[in-house]
Amino acid sequence: MTKRRTILVWAVAGLTLLILGFGFYAGFRWQQLKRDLGIVTLEVSGPRLTLSHLAVRQIVLVRQPSADERLAVFLDELRLDFADGWQLLPLQSLRVKRLDAQWQPPSSNDDNAPFSLPDFNQLVDWSAWLPRQAQIDSLDLTVPCASGTCQAQGQLLWRLGEHAPLPATLDLQLDHQTHRLALELQANEQGSDTHLDLDLQLDGQQRLSMQNQLTANSDSTLWRGTLAMNELPEAPWLLDWLSEWVAYSPPALPALPEQMRIGAGWALQIDTQALPQDWKALNGELRLSANLPAPWPVVGLGQLQGQVDLSVRADGGLWIPTELNGDLTLQPVADLFAGLPDQLRPRAVSLKIVPAQNDQAPQTLPLSVQLAASGPSPMTLDTRLVLQTAAPYTAAFDRTQVKLRSPAITGADFSLKGFEADLRLSGRVSQQDVTVRLEKGSRLRLNSLTAASDLAASTLMMELAGLGAEASFSDGQIQSLAVTGKTAVTAGEVKQPALRPQGWRWSGTLNADQSQISLEGPLSNDAGISLPLKLTHNRVDSATRLNVTLPELFLRAGNPLAATLADWPPLLELNNGRMQAQAQLNLPGSGALAATAKLSAKGLGGIYDRTELSGLDAELSAVLRRNQLRLEVSELTLREANPGFTFGPLRFAGEYAAPLDRLAQGRLAWSTAEVRLLGGRLWLEPGAADLAAGTQQLHAHLRGLQLPLLLEAYPADGLTGTGVIDGELQLQRSEAGISIEQGSLQAREPGGALQFRSPKIQALGQANPAMRLVTEALDDFHYDLLASDVHYAADGKLDLGLKLHGRNPALEGGRPINFSINLEEDIPALLTSLQLSDRVSETIQRRVQERLR
Repeated sequence: MTKRRTILVWAVAGLTLLILGFGFYAGFRWQQLKRDLGIVTLEVSGPRLTLSHLAVRQIVLVRQPSADERLAVFLDELRLDFADGWQLLPLQSLRVKRLDAQWQPPSSNDDNAPFSLPDFNQLVDWSAWLPRQAQIDSLDLTVPCASGTCQAQGQLLWRLGEHAPLPATLDLQLDHQTHRLALELQANEQGSDTHLDLDLQLDGQQRLSMQNQLTANSDSTLWRGTLAMNELPEAPWLLDWLSEWVAYSPPALPALPEQMRIGAGWALQIDTQALPQDWKALNGELRLSANLPAPWPVVGLGQLQGQVDLSVRADGGLWIPTELNGDLTLQPVADLFAGLPDQLRPRAVSLKIVPAQNDQAPQTLPLSVQLAASGPSPMTLDTRLVLQTAAPYTAAFDRTQVKLRSPAITGADFSLKGFEADLRLSGRVSQQDVTVRLEKGSRLRLNSLTAASDLAASTLMMELAGLGAEASFSDGQIQSLAVTGKTAVTAGEVKQPALRPQGWRWSGTLNADQSQISLEGPLSNDAGISLPLKLTHNRVDSATRLNVTLPELFLRAGNPLAATLADWPPLLELNNGRMQAQAQLNLPGSGALAATAKLSAKGLGGIYDRTELSGLDAELSAVLRRNQLRLEVSELTLREANPGFTFGPLRFAGEYAAPLDRLAQGRLAWSTAEVRLLGGRLWLEPGAADLAAGTQQLHAHLRGLQLPLLLEAYPADGLTGTGVIDGELQLQRSEAGISIEQGSLQAREPGGALQFRSPKIQALGQANPAMRLVTEALDDFHYDLLASDVHYAADGKLDLGLKLHGRNPALEGGRPINFSINLEEDIPALLTSLQLSDRVSETIQRRVQERLR
């Protein structure tokens, strides 16, 4: 007996330990499961389990898998009845007195997650776990909506077949203030067909009915159905209720709105597996007739109002209208036209489609279409559209006119005022390609345009007649795109700091495709200049290239450059010769501007300031790269210059390089720099000068200056002579100007002769005995030494220290005579006196006189 008691005690103890261990393990696994599911609260009050049912007084479940996602469910008085005979399934009935569910989805919810419809077998498996009938007496839902959070209150009831999901009935009732919405869904099987009937009641009156018949085939399902809604006097409160759930502001409606009518019928062959991802799974026919006397919200579009009658056929997901008649008005949601500037966003869009007389081939649908958009920029479209209702499907349009008017359009770096568009179109659209052509009368007008580059233009017009566009498609993607044709742009006046205000015109050809856009044609202005240009913009790397040509200009007929460029030197007049130029600008998508230019001039003549120029030939080339400008002068020849005396020719060859932001502080280098002066030659040895330095030192050589020509140019009455002068000059350039610190001149051996036979000098000698010897000696002075040091100040003061040695054969037996003479001359004043004479043109004389005044 003692042994049996011992065994019994150990058995009870072992069983107790086993139960405790299982309990601890089950509790641990339960806590782990709650963490995995995000369950923070689970409370079950008053459970009662019998062989026939399960009853619970209250259940509280709070699930929060993340910080911003929460689901709370509260159930009161739940009773679940089981099947007879100890069978768990099927469950017989469910009764809940109150169900309160509150859901807050995560803020990072992916709206683009793929969605697929469950197949029939899945629905059957799920339905096996549903009670055959259920009733929720009080249903409270709190879910997110367009206005933030919305609540719905009502009741829910469903019934299923005894041993199969069908026949089934679902009855949902929702309460809103004093109104009630009731939705009833009935499903049953008749042979191989499944019937689904839906009825909607508002305040006890049936307003919507929908019948569906689904016939399953081996690889698809035939869906046939009808929908009908004949009137809706409950529209005011229903729209007000819907406005809480969708982004919609209901309009003010009369107490009894017009009768509302929606009717539809369809027969569609669908692939239930492919339909959600590929609408090409649809085939069949659809007919819709609707009359919406009041605006109704359409998700993603806005408030729709009007009437439409439509018959379409679906062929591989392509919807082909076979009948169409409508008159609709849309008040769009803000996001629908968010990609347009504010001034172009319409407040309302109206569409009117009327069948036209069918004088086309069979299986065509001609339509007259009118579209109008009201708002800051009203727009209208009027077209005649012909649809091909049999394969190959096409849509052709002609007699199409688009008009748009906008008082102002502003962007980040531009502003348009008084914009008007008048487009006349024709074309054809198919599944593979589209062709559009702009007809005669197509143009754009603009009162004014301003851009961030200080560009302003007024009275602009762009002629578009003749432009055409073609595009081809494959699998919904553009394979090719081409826009070609001739166009013209005119501007009544263009203002830009580098240009003089005047009218401009461009006409030429436009060519564009997916990779680049190009414009080619002449650009001309009121001054008479014409510039053939070619502009190419690469859409791949955003690089732009501009080629401009200045055709040969004959300046005898006028100088259009001076009338075009604002920075043309006002004192430079060119009235003879010819010139031409070419330039290329490259603007990369990222990086600095690069440019090249060439200028050729032949026989230019005119006036610069107070100097006459003639016979100027030049060959110049410029390169701008990495913000560095390099100017190469391969040839510069001036045949003759006349600032009051004539000299020339002048020749120069060299180059100049400077940073773009410091153009005056570059480096000048030359291989040739010389001028023929009064029969001689003045030149610089090949060298270079840094203009960024404060001063530049230059050494000039003078050889062969003819003294007779110098004395002829110098306004000294009665002074003549012979001889050849050579010299060396140390030039210095500074901010003050050109100066000569050290210079020397000397006549070549064997010398020459001077004659100073002025009546004034002779009178001076007779009146002054001390000057008599000088005047008599200079009457016919034969010199063997003529030398001078030279100093020239930046203000124009010239100092000469002359040393003269020689004799007069007729004076005192020709004894030697030495002279030391200091001469001072104001060169600007001297030139002014020369320029007041008849040695220069009347234009220079007039300029000098105006300055003297």
